[in-house]
Amino acid sequence: MPEPTLKFSLTCPDCALESVSELPIALIANALLIGKTLRLHSPCHDRYWTATFAEREQIRKSLAALKMDAHANRTPRLAAHTAPAGKHSAVA
Repeated sequence: MPEPTLKFSLTCPDCALESVSELPIALIANALLIGKTLRLHSPCHDRYWTATFAEREQIRKSLAALKMDAHANRTPRLAAHTAPAGKHSAVA
């Protein structure tokens, strides 16, 4: 099974072209929790750099939104599988 990833937009520091990047969620979470640097890559200039504070905050917000979406998507399914109170199936 492939490792879950987070896709987020970034801006090339050389030409200001916006592109989509993708990193493993575990790598992002670990870096944000322990203060480790995040290395970003811009494909237009094949440039690597360390994420700035603002870029790290953008990625943090994207990760938080992903968690909120996952929780919101899980809640209705859980409710759909739960029988309403007082309505139990009888086995004859």
